[in-house]
Amino acid sequence: MGNKLYVIGMGPGSEKLVHPAARELIENCDVLIGGRRNLEPYAHLSKEMLVIGNNLDEIYNYIRGNIEKKRIAVLASGDPGLYGIMSSLKENLPQVEMEVVPGISSLQYFCSKLHICWNDIAITSVHGRQQSQLYDIIKANRKTAVFTGGVQSPDAICRKMAELGLNNAVVAVGENLSYENERITVGSPDEIGKKTFGNLSLMIIQHNGDITGAQSQREISTPSRWEYSTPGIPDHLFIRGDVPMTKEEIRSVSISKLRLKNDSIVYDIGAGTGSVSVECGLVCRYGQVFAIEKDGEGVGLIEKNAGKFGVRNITIVNGEAPAALKGLPKPDRIFIGGTGGHMEEILDWIHRECRDVRVVANTVTIESTCEIIEGLKKRGFGDIEIINLSVSRDREAGEKHIMTALNPVYIISAEKQV
Repeated sequence: MGNKLYVIGMGPGSEKLVHPAARELIENCDVLIGGRRNLEPYAHLSKEMLVIGNNLDEIYNYIRGNIEKKRIAVLASGDPGLYGIMSSLKENLPQVEMEVVPGISSLQYFCSKLHICWNDIAITSVHGRQQSQLYDIIKANRKTAVFTGGVQSPDAICRKMAELGLNNAVVAVGENLSYENERITVGSPDEIGKKTFGNLSLMIIQHNGDITGAQSQREISTPSRWEYSTPGIPDHLFIRGDVPMTKEEIRSVSISKLRLKNDSIVYDIGAGTGSVSVECGLVCRYGQVFAIEKDGEGVGLIEKNAGKFGVRNITIVNGEAPAALKGLPKPDRIFIGGTGGHMEEILDWIHRECRDVRVVANTVTIESTCEIIEGLKKRGFGDIEIINLSVSRDREAGEKHIMTALNPVYIISAEKQV
């Protein structure tokens, strides 16, 4: 077997669903690594066994030190590639050759029990983290599979769905799938919300696109005011104050230069009223937006605008960059709308802390523009692009219209790749 690490999918739980190729590899390996439940059926083989718990660093060190001497298999619940350990093994053991043996995932098994196709299902997880955008994902997809865990139980999720008015859905919950005590419960969000379920249950939520029912008074009172896929929310739709706001046309071009993905992690530095954060949050529905703003009024406006447009994946950070960035998940996209005079420190932080990241900055003065361009070049950023955008808007002059120019804005974009 050489020095391959075998990553073996053990299916949803029942031994009957472990296929023969996996069994053969398990019998021929010297060491089995996995959760206690996956290891127990093979105790009679008298293999060396390591139980995975809160000891992943020890597991990785063991594999590095023994892969050339012993035949090692990691037994993964379900399929290793579906919220499994495979990604962690690849990240932490890049020099170790792996062979992955797929297994039947609990999702695959659950869909077969419900007689539904899963080629068009959106898959997400709430294991070990808060996922505020979960309900936007549910609304956006007619079929959603949710791997639950901890306080994010099926009943808690359904109570929140009912509170938000997401009533016109059919929810199926699978517990202990493939075991003798398997339980499958189907009902409305309101019905599921009144029951209790075991840890690590799986949900499948289905609707016909009309998930917001007539009872959704909260949703009716704070509706999303932007139903389009393209950016460019009109300025007058935002709740305004004395805090600066990136204007509609500048915002649209700047967001296009960010080249967002639906799962991007975005920093909006100097977020102001939150107009850029809101637009990014609407695009990155599987991602997260961190709106960094030092001004108290701005923080309040960001919160109000996020609520107005129904964007739940924005985290507001009241502070000044770069100090306020400490401890946040690392971004792959950064928008710089304001620096408070800390441009050099912010660029230093990005250069030091970020790997693959795309940066877009707006500047108005020639001095600020030169500062960021030189700062990006000095730190080795590539693909630097500078545009100057001048926008004029019409206004009525009697029975005619004339154009009034807004301040021209520089939009600078660049990338750092490692």
